[in-house]
Amino acid sequence: MKQNNQPNIQQLLSDKKALERVAKSPDARALASMLTAGQDQASLKRIAENAVKGDTAELNQLIQSIVRSPGGAELLQRLSGS
Repeated sequence: MKQNNQPNIQQLLSDKKALERVAKSPDARALASMLTAGQDQASLKRIAENAVKGDTAELNQLIQSIVRSPGGAELLQRLSGS
């Protein structure tokens, strides 16, 4: 994630209503669907745990697969603007 987005992310995380609104949006649901396509929950959990520990290789691959999917880059762009 780009460094200049950090303040926006911090602001979003501190605003529970805004976070809930974004999480319930159709775009967030579409992203969740893309994340789970081809991945089981155990794999997603492992990817998240590894990312927290600093190993972001699998997370980067997952994000790249979404960016390359039809509409994926556009979806992430809309969510970024949320």
